[in-house]
Amino acid sequence: MSSTNRKTEPKDESRVRNDGLFRAILAGPGHTLADAFANLEQAPQVERMARHLKRGLLGARVTLPPDEGEGYWDFTRIRDDIYVVVANFAYKDPRVELVPGDGLVQFNFKISGDMSLAVSRTEPLRWNRPSLLVWAQPTGVDISEWTAPSARERFIIISIRPEFLAEHFLTSSVDVPEQLQAFAAPMPEKINFCQRPLSAQTFDVATRLINSQFSGPLGLVYTEALALELLCCAVGSFASLTGAPSEEYTDRELRCLHAARNTLIRQLAPAPTITKLARSVGMAKSTLTQGFKAVFGETIFEFSLRCRMRHALTLMRDQSWSVAKVSEAVGYSHPTSFTTAFRRHFGMRPIDVRRVKPRE
Repeated sequence: MSSTNRKTEPKDESRVRNDGLFRAILAGPGHTLADAFANLEQAPQVERMARHLKRGLLGARVTLPPDEGEGYWDFTRIRDDIYVVVANFAYKDPRVELVPGDGLVQFNFKISGDMSLAVSRTEPLRWNRPSLLVWAQPTGVDISEWTAPSARERFIIISIRPEFLAEHFLTSSVDVPEQLQAFAAPMPEKINFCQRPLSAQTFDVATRLINSQFSGPLGLVYTEALALELLCCAVGSFASLTGAPSEEYTDRELRCLHAARNTLIRQLAPAPTITKLARSVGMAKSTLTQGFKAVFGETIFEFSLRCRMRHALTLMRDQSWSVAKVSEAVGYSHPTSFTTAFRRHFGMRPIDVRRVKPRE
């Protein structure tokens, strides 16, 4: 679970740009995350500054220049307690940045991309799949991190002090898993980290934050709300793992599981059977069903049903489709069966959705 390291450079140094990532952009090479946030209001690259004085919120955006790539970094400081970094970008070339230890605990929610962190001299930690990476880097322990070229990075980093984690999220030491307690304790002299799969709920919350259309003070409040929800999801995921066996999956198995998930998102009518799904992705049925639950936090049936119900809701609310037409579009042979499933899922009848007219 733990490791220590000083700066380790990527192997292909000739192609790596040393311009850095957000710390270097905001505060200059070798500065900490706190330095970067302290410089938000002075950094020339910053645009779209926003403040919410009553809630103690400050936010800003840095957009990548076209010659470097496309996308942006979003930054939100929640009082002096929580630092939120939302990344949605792709650099044309690999980038490397020195990351000084700052004594903070980071909850990293990866949706997509390909980054590496120099956790050890022999084998860097490759962060390239949807996962939760909890990271504690003591002051004085420096590492480097770098991105792969053209990788679409979509992730969220929420950084807090260990004392804040203990005081606000771990109020009862009796029920706190030992693995999580280690991040709330005074930091040792080496890096602690733990990587876990993202639950379906956490994946959805992180995606909503990355895709947020809110801006200004309202956007700051929205970010604050979802950041707290993500922290709750992360802390809760440790509790749900207490006493449960830890499963490890190969890269091939993870690719197959994500392929199965994508198939369920695309194929709504009819929804594929587990047998057909397993055959299409090249996995045994038992491995698929157990792995899907372990990696995504819900069963294949639960995920498939959620996708179909959300699609049905969109068709009725935004396109005014009839109940009969929608039921067929999401794989139900009879509208009555669809109506029963929809009401069980959303707590209301399909006809009630169609009665609500969208605002002009």
